[in-house]
Amino acid sequence: MTTREKYLIVAGIVLGLLVASMFFGMSRLIRPEATAAKEELAPFPSGSTSEDPPAQHGGHEHSAAAESEPLSSLQLTEDEQRSIGLQTTVVQRRSIHRELLAAARVEEPETQLANISARIGGRLDKLYVDFTGQPVRRGQPIAEIYSPEVLTSAEEYKLALENRKRLGSNAESQALSAADELITASRRRLELWGLTSQQIDTIASSDKPQIDLMIYSPAGGIVSERKVTQGQYVNTGDVLYTVTDLSTVWVKADVYETDVPQVRVGQSVEITSESIPGNKLHGRVGFLEPMVNAQTRTTAARIQVANPGMRLRPGMFVQARFALGGGESVLAVTRSAVVNTGEHKLVYVAKGDGVFEAHEVQLGAAAGDYFPVLSGLRGGERIVTEGNFLLDSQTRITGGMSGMFGGSKEFNQQPSAPESAQWKISFRSDPATPRGDSEATAYVSVQDNTGKPVTDAQVKVTLFMPAMPAMRMSEMRETAALGLKGTEYAGTIKIPTSGTWAVTVEVRRRGQLLTSYRTSLSAK
Repeated sequence: MTTREKYLIVAGIVLGLLVASMFFGMSRLIRPEATAAKEELAPFPSGSTSEDPPAQHGGHEHSAAAESEPLSSLQLTEDEQRSIGLQTTVVQRRSIHRELLAAARVEEPETQLANISARIGGRLDKLYVDFTGQPVRRGQPIAEIYSPEVLTSAEEYKLALENRKRLGSNAESQALSAADELITASRRRLELWGLTSQQIDTIASSDKPQIDLMIYSPAGGIVSERKVTQGQYVNTGDVLYTVTDLSTVWVKADVYETDVPQVRVGQSVEITSESIPGNKLHGRVGFLEPMVNAQTRTTAARIQVANPGMRLRPGMFVQARFALGGGESVLAVTRSAVVNTGEHKLVYVAKGDGVFEAHEVQLGAAAGDYFPVLSGLRGGERIVTEGNFLLDSQTRITGGMSGMFGGSKEFNQQPSAPESAQWKISFRSDPATPRGDSEATAYVSVQDNTGKPVTDAQVKVTLFMPAMPAMRMSEMRETAALGLKGTEYAGTIKIPTSGTWAVTVEVRRRGQLLTSYRTSLSAK
């Protein structure tokens, strides 16, 4: 082996060791803060603006809803908190009952429609029901019809009776049997025309011919349709009226396709309406339509509801409340505490000293005014319930850790003073003026009030540039967790574009925020 070959082998080994050490060092710089946060939970902050009693120190409730890493932080003075009406409350377990609300409408029950038809052709000489919406009873007279066929059949029946009477009891049995059969056939013909037994008996006992035939309603309800007028000629089978029995109605609720699996046939439903304030009607799901409306993405659930006193009328809009069970004790937050950005659901957690952190949360289906928390929060944490949307707006504008009314304070050319006189913070980058679309090394020095370097902290640097709609640029944010390097904290951070970046330095110890520092960085 030549000397040159030996040198190449040694150089290769040294280069491999350098790459391995760089990779190991970078892996330690990635997330020291996250590691420390997992090792020891931050203590519960004191300060409160809510009337709810705070949890005792150290009284965190551990549950399946684990705490998430904060997405951003914001610090407000007490005056700023009062100015925006900020209020907080403690996250705790609640017994919640899940329910599903759906818009619904009252409809006529298809199974309780009855048509009143002409069983014989003729002329309608008189109508006793003149308009739709009129209530009718079963057996109530509704019209008189003149029919030559009925008149002829009535005369035949009377003749059959007279013939039987003339024969008497002394006639031959065969003649008597034939006469009785004629009476039976004549009477049966009248019954087929729709005459009642009482009407037929009246024909038999009357000396005058029955010119008009009375038509009676076969069902009770409300006249929902009138198809004839007085004096009109009708044929056998023509519909005169449609009657709907509204003692029970159908309520059709529009259930979104994502909620359909929670609805089942036989499920109890509560019906309310602004038209009947203070009244609650109850029914059960009788049928779930198999199709989804392509425009509304809903499926109709048909609910059968008893309707005493006609309080529900077809066409009314009502609200259907499906009981989905529940009642178990779960970690829950009020609706007002949740900021829905479209991509994420955020809750702002009060960490003390005016610091508020945005935490992404996973929530279950809403139950009344509360959401069950699946992950992202712990019991005993204090969260913002009023003023959180202003916090979120300011965080998006400034990138976090700025006051409420100072605009984008990070863009001041002069560095801000540390948040506490206990600490001295300095920030620099290498290169001092980095290029856009490149990387730079961020250095942060943290000293206590005696000038002694702090070497047991977690340091995070956030670069933020607000959106510029005129240039079609969305907001940009880059974050780096720095690792200790000598007496400073250092780490690589990406510079996506040139321009002035707001710089926020957060210093924590075991997850608790010690101080923050704001300055700016220019990239060319």
